[in-house]
Amino acid sequence: MRLAAFEGFPLEEQKRVSVQKAVNQWRREDWSAPAPRVYCLSNYTLNGIELFLSYHLLKQKLRPEITFSDFNVVAQTLLDQTSSLHASKPDFVVLSLDLRILIKDFLANGWDEAREAEALIQLLDLARARIKAPVIVTDFALPLLPDTRGAPSLEAKVRALNAALAAYVREHASQFFLVEVNRLVALLGVSEVHDSKLWHSSKAPYKSPMWSWLAREMSTIIAAHYGRAKKCVILDCDNTLWGGVIGEDGLDGIALDASKFPGVAYHQFQAYLLGLHARGVLLAICSKNNEADALEVFERHPHSLLKKEHFVCIRANWKDKAENIADIAKTLQLGLNNFVFIDDSSVECALVEQSLPELDVIQAPSDPSQFERIWQAEDLFFIPHRTAEDSAKLQQYRDNDNRAESAAGFQDIAAFLQSLDTRVELVLNRPGQAEHIARIAQLTQKTNQFNLRTVRYSVQEIEAFVASDQYLVFHMQVRDKFGELGITHVCILHLDGEGGAFVDTFLMSCRVIKRELEQFFFHACAAQARADYGVHNVRAEFIPSSKNQLAAPFWAELGFQIQQEADGRQRCEAGLDALSYAQPRHIQLIAK
Repeated sequence: MRLAAFEGFPLEEQKRVSVQKAVNQWRREDWSAPAPRVYCLSNYTLNGIELFLSYHLLKQKLRPEITFSDFNVVAQTLLDQTSSLHASKPDFVVLSLDLRILIKDFLANGWDEAREAEALIQLLDLARARIKAPVIVTDFALPLLPDTRGAPSLEAKVRALNAALAAYVREHASQFFLVEVNRLVALLGVSEVHDSKLWHSSKAPYKSPMWSWLAREMSTIIAAHYGRAKKCVILDCDNTLWGGVIGEDGLDGIALDASKFPGVAYHQFQAYLLGLHARGVLLAICSKNNEADALEVFERHPHSLLKKEHFVCIRANWKDKAENIADIAKTLQLGLNNFVFIDDSSVECALVEQSLPELDVIQAPSDPSQFERIWQAEDLFFIPHRTAEDSAKLQQYRDNDNRAESAAGFQDIAAFLQSLDTRVELVLNRPGQAEHIARIAQLTQKTNQFNLRTVRYSVQEIEAFVASDQYLVFHMQVRDKFGELGITHVCILHLDGEGGAFVDTFLMSCRVIKRELEQFFFHACAAQARADYGVHNVRAEFIPSSKNQLAAPFWAELGFQIQQEADGRQRCEAGLDALSYAQPRHIQLIAK
């Protein structure tokens, strides 16, 4: 799919009529998708965002159910256990406040910002106590009144409240996510944001373009919880990472000088990519070039910020780019929907887009001064909770390359698996042990191929499972002779209190598929559940998705009896006494 990354925000997405047409079309189409329940809690009329929020979530292949609170009853809604907030059991809550309503005589500027900041924190604490879902918070728009001299201006006070709000979100980053209204105002322009007539008539502050921008920011956060974030950027080289053609212009002839145009534009683009890399986004090269020429830039050019070691895969040759990209995806064991391809050539972009429709494609602008518009695609890579394992991804994928090379030297798969020296650690997460919660939640959000039910959970929901005496949350960490693979398996059991358990979640990272670890993991979890909690009977389910057919036979292979099957969905059951299992010699369980 071609992305409009060089138009700050497509105009059609800011117009209510065109957005309504798209929403109507998508609502009529017959495709299954997660249906996040979104509750909008506000002290002003926020309803104008509904159409645009539906649009941006449907665009992400999500079918939202959106509910709004009554006008200006935020604290009451939080406190009342029978309110529409608690009745709707939301997956996400939007908390958006307007200071003109929140603070008495706001424009008169007679209020004390320290006192109001304290009241704001108390309200946020109440929200945190009463809401277990992720909370998307908007900050406060700066006033349009001219700044006054002397004692604290109205603008300065609003900035102080925004600073307190931002600090609170940082402190509680596992649950709270901030949408910066003033950044959007700056991008869009004041004239396209505020609607004074609507404000005075119905306390709705914004025009359609601003509603759409806010909705896109919120949908980015929501969609990321469903694994919609991209994992890898595949980059062309000539006229993308530098100006000119390295094979013709040579090292001294390409534009990459950090102090003069046009080189500085490419240098800044490399800096942006380096920032993505630092956040755990993978970088790869797909370029029609002699590999030695391309590598020379990374190794010898004094202004190249990107080095060979920053790339997880380099395909610099004269093959078809779609073929190379498919090979990169196969090497990394990732679906094409996890990639973004950036190339300056309209021909190459069109050919790749035609051959690989699942891939998102961005055409780099011919004018290097416009390269900064690529940064509008920043939301493609938003991950709600970054973990230590995200920073280790590059090395893990390189280790996978080494495993693949090693496997090529074995004729017998059993001998290869034995050679890996695989060691695993099984962990039952206990209350108060928060170290791995974010990673477990992340795996539920991102794992598709080997995920038996494909249910997605937030950090707060995993924390609630761990704290409950009705759930057991297991994970398994894996390492081998090539390096650490981290947490790769998750199993959540729901106990019925009578010796039975339902497998709510069972998933495995695609990085360790075909190593017989999934069978080992299930039996290890079952053995501990039996020994410590008296579980002797297990019920399980397979819910088909567009990506998890690999896991369809898993329960039957373990020995479960399928009780019901329809449209690919299976419900099955097994007594643990009836399941036989011999642990493979190539897997070693490490005692905690």
